[in-house]
Amino acid sequence: MASDEPFHQNIRGLLFPNAPFFSKKNIEDTLDNVPHDGDIIITSYPKTGTTWLQYIVMQIISKGKLYPNFDDCVFKNVPFLEMSGVSVLDKIEKPRMYKHHCPYNMIQKNDKAKYLYIYRRPEDTIISYYHFLKNINRNPPEFDIFLEKFLSGEIGYGNYFDHVLSFYKHKNDGSVLLISYEKLLHNKKDEILRIAKFLGEEYYRSLVEDESLLENVLERTSFDYMKKNLSLTNPNAKNEEEKKTVNFFRKGVVGDGKKSLSSDQLKRLKDVLKEKLNGSELLNEWITE
Repeated sequence: MASDEPFHQNIRGLLFPNAPFFSKKNIEDTLDNVPHDGDIIITSYPKTGTTWLQYIVMQIISKGKLYPNFDDCVFKNVPFLEMSGVSVLDKIEKPRMYKHHCPYNMIQKNDKAKYLYIYRRPEDTIISYYHFLKNINRNPPEFDIFLEKFLSGEIGYGNYFDHVLSFYKHKNDGSVLLISYEKLLHNKKDEILRIAKFLGEEYYRSLVEDESLLENVLERTSFDYMKKNLSLTNPNAKNEEEKKTVNFFRKGVVGDGKKSLSSDQLKRLKDVLKEKLNGSELLNEWITE
């Protein structure tokens, strides 16, 4: 465990990333933040479609107008609280939109806020998470070790299955909307309308009644458009060149995990998945023979 100390910090029993841009204060303030009525909170485990969802939400709320660059989005428009801190919330207009990666059981609640949680097949999440850490110079361990840490929860934001279940158990709460990455990818138009309906009837009507607006939102939140038009400044950059080399949008597909993992690794993943999700409807959604 000693070798993990540079990468993680244990806060209130959960491992969080340990980096200059993830201060303990910001993380604890995120956990203690009490949402205001009407707040729109985008929540997820890392690399499950968070950025995609936040741009969809921004486009819906602004009726196609708001499309900030990546860095502005992280710190101003939809601040990532573990990085930005919570004081920025006092500076953004209503409805306040922000995001974090904290599990449901650790955050403060407000039934008059809206929580949107996106989740993704675990094998694709593992691959995406691993490549992201490599791209921002976090130097993760060899992949087979990383896989075991992912399955045991010895990784930033803990065990993936526990994290997803913390929100999935509340899927019928009126203040919570669960979004499947795979369903959003394969049935994007209907899923965007479902998200708009959850955010408010006026947003739903604006898309239904204006076909050009809906098409514009679909276009600007497509993977290819986002990859071409958005870039993240590397927070771990050692020089100016490294700041420009974050490959944040890698593939945006379903099935990369199955192609990348060995048969033994897939079996190991499936065994843990069955154990962790026993009794949950999510097991039927994810399990494939």
